[in-house]
Amino acid sequence: MEIAPAGTEQIQLEQEMPSGIERRLVLRLLAHWRILCGDRKLPAMSDIDPTAIPDIWPHCFLLEIGQAEGGHIFRASGDQIDNHATGSLVGMRVADAPPDALPGLAVAYIEEVLKKGVPISRGGEFTKPNGTRVLYRSILLPMGENYHTISGILGAANCREIVEN
Repeated sequence: MEIAPAGTEQIQLEQEMPSGIERRLVLRLLAHWRILCGDRKLPAMSDIDPTAIPDIWPHCFLLEIGQAEGGHIFRASGDQIDNHATGSLVGMRVADAPPDALPGLAVAYIEEVLKKGVPISRGGEFTKPNGTRVLYRSILLPMGENYHTISGILGAANCREIVEN
């Protein structure tokens, strides 16, 4: 299992969504994933419809799970995720995602999700090359075409810069 970067915060997801509109992207996507699950253990990748989550999709990515560790591939990525890479992540191996930027941090705990078979959310902080500190939060949600075996991951991440006085 891969160790998360120092300062990473683990968020327990057993709690239900609070009443009203939820602000946190990760909790909104978790609620959508639960709806897709219905009475199944896992939703299928084919259940994903970006038009159903237009406010969330720019922060999302889809991963295809490879047979060998590190062989997982980005199959879709939203504009907000791509903005933190050197271009589109589509077709890139997860192992090649920038490790000290949002895309790499957002997928750093993928092996834990594959082992446990449940959604996991993490948050933490990283520093951009220009020295700007950034807070981030991400979530990885297992998906399966046969509704039991994980064949993909729906993920999302967002961040905000820390304004220093």
